[in-house]
Amino acid sequence: MRTLGVAAALILTLAGLASAQGVSLASEGKTAEQVYKNITALKGTPANELNQSMHLMKGALGVDCTYCHIEREWDKDVKAKPVARQMITMMMDINARQFGGRQVVTCYTCHNGHPIPADKPVFPVFEPTLPVRPTLPTVDMILGKYVDALGGAQAIQKVTNRSITGTQYIPTGPGGTVPTPAVLERYFKAPNLSLTVYKTATYSISQGFDGTTAWSQDQNGRVTDAIPLDVARAGRAADVQEPIHLKQQYGQMTVAGIETVNNREAYVVVGVPKGDTPERLYFDIRTGLLLRKVTVLPTPVGESPFQTDYDDYRDTGSGVKFPFLIQMNPANPRTELAPSATLRVTKVDDTTAIDVMKFTKPAAGPR
Repeated sequence: MRTLGVAAALILTLAGLASAQGVSLASEGKTAEQVYKNITALKGTPANELNQSMHLMKGALGVDCTYCHIEREWDKDVKAKPVARQMITMMMDINARQFGGRQVVTCYTCHNGHPIPADKPVFPVFEPTLPVRPTLPTVDMILGKYVDALGGAQAIQKVTNRSITGTQYIPTGPGGTVPTPAVLERYFKAPNLSLTVYKTATYSISQGFDGTTAWSQDQNGRVTDAIPLDVARAGRAADVQEPIHLKQQYGQMTVAGIETVNNREAYVVVGVPKGDTPERLYFDIRTGLLLRKVTVLPTPVGESPFQTDYDDYRDTGSGVKFPFLIQMNPANPRTELAPSATLRVTKVDDTTAIDVMKFTKPAAGPR
């Protein structure tokens, strides 16, 4: 069973988006100014981080792209763009001077979803009360209860193939803001093979991990390799037995406290994968099941969050439970922050063997 990987596999979500946003090996190692025109304040930024930086600033200010750009002529200057550059420079200077270069201050720190930052408090202001800190269980206790809640380690170890069918509105269009209905087919084979196919009324797109490489294929057949960060995440997500391997996936895990998730109290476990940013896992205090996972994408203007909620756990017929309702916010780790997506699982098959050839990376189609 690999509840975590269901949404973690969406780290590479949608072949069309990945290629449209240039998040591929084509821009790996290049700076923004080497790939895009009229880059000033963000010179030296990795090219594959630029688009997500734009999405993050758009969400932080609560505006659309044309606030600072002319549509389809993105490199041209408008009145707001020089101001934005000044703000970026100021933010970077504050972080460099006051916080030793750590990304502490971001656009959202001051703007909070508004183009003009507030300059006075909004009443009423309440004095916070300090909660009583409860005694927290250990990481091993939380993970053990999670595995037991899913059906137990022995049952999970027996699942070496998994086929999932469901429906989901997938993010398409500029920034992933246009939802398109699709049928989802997702396949896993131990130890770390995965394939996801999205079928809309007019086209299909897919993505996969073949044990070494993460790739995506758009509706025209073009195949794009993922950047190293996404390859590592896709590899972890492809583990069909992920819940019993969490200690191996995360080199460091700590219990951070208790928070409320969808009206349920949850233990918060912070896991740090090797060479990646920390991830937050929320386990239901009562049932032990995973309720939420939060990851981030690093950008020059702050961390871009991606949150996945899990609900409606059911036995698949193999003695292992699986979430049949998965909510992603935003719809994709590399889309704008506003749109969300809901995966409604209709069937999970843990017993039928899957041919290993199904996970072979496809040959590149026409460009």
